[in-house]
Formats: sequence, C-alpha cells, structure tokens
Amino acid sequence: MLQLLHRKELSEICRWWKDLDFQKKLPYARDRVVEDYFWILGVYFEPQYSLGRKILTKVIAMTSIMDDTYDSYATYDELVPYTNAIERWDIKCIDQLPKYMKLNYKALLDVYEEMEQLMAKDGRQYRVEYAKNAMIQVAQSFLMEAKWTLQNYKPSFEEFKANAL
Repeated sequence: MLQLLHRKELSEICRWWKDLDFQKKLPYARDRVVEDYFWILGVYFEPQYSLGRKILTKVIAMTSIMDDTYDSYATYDELVPYTNAIERWDIKCIDQLPKYMKLNYKALLDVYEEMEQLMAKDGRQYRVEYAKNAMIQVAQSFLMEAKWTLQNYKPSFEEFKANAL
C-alpha cells in the first residue's frame, strides 16, 4: 500500500513537471524530478509525510533549475535582477526578467503559493515564510558564486564554506 502511495505521488509530481514543459522551454536545465523525489523518499518514507514529500520534491526541482540557470546559462547581468526578483518575491518583478527566466520565476512563485494554500488547511501557512527566506538565501549564494566566476576569483575554503552553508 505504501508503494502504491509513493507511485501515486510520483505520478502527480511527474505530471506537474511535464506540464511545466521545462525540457522544451529550458533545454539547458537538468531533468531530475524523479531523482529529487527519491532523495526525499529517503528522508520521509512514511505515509503521513505525503504532503512533505510532494512539496520538498518540487522545491528541490526548482532549486535544481535555479542552480542550472546560475551556473550554466544566464549572464551575470541577467542574474542580478533575477536574484532581486527572488528577494522581493513579487510577481510584479517578472517584467524585469528575460523570457526564459520568467518561466522559472513564475513556476517558483507558484510552488510556494501552492505550499501556502496546502499549509493553510492546517493553520500552518506561517511556515512557508521560513521556506521562502531559505530560498532567497539559496539565490543569494548562487549569485555570489556567479560573481566569483565572473571575477575569476578563487574563494578560500572558509569563504566557500560560509557561502555554501
């Protein structure tokens, strides 16, 4: 029964991922959603953590897209307004972004909006603010790494560790 639940969850997540159509719209991005689910399954395998598995898989998938955008595709000049948009967490910022970034920025906001709606059912929507703040920190760290790359700067182990953590 538990395996059937996991299969159902993965089916829902794969449908969400397929509907985003990132393979076509963002061909530079890695398609890792099944791997992401498997990671979360190792942490939360019990049936009562179904919502957590689905939410965290989507968050990790979006983080992977962001990582690929920062590391492999976008220019530094594109990443600055992208990071600013993530810091502001406002759909109005979308107009400042290139077309391909609009797609993943909107998807990112949608994941957290869905999370907020699902958590509100149990009166726990306040927790989403912590998740947003963590994602903002991730974006800021990714931008710092992009800046180091642009400047051909080799951070010390301590600098890299502080940014990575």
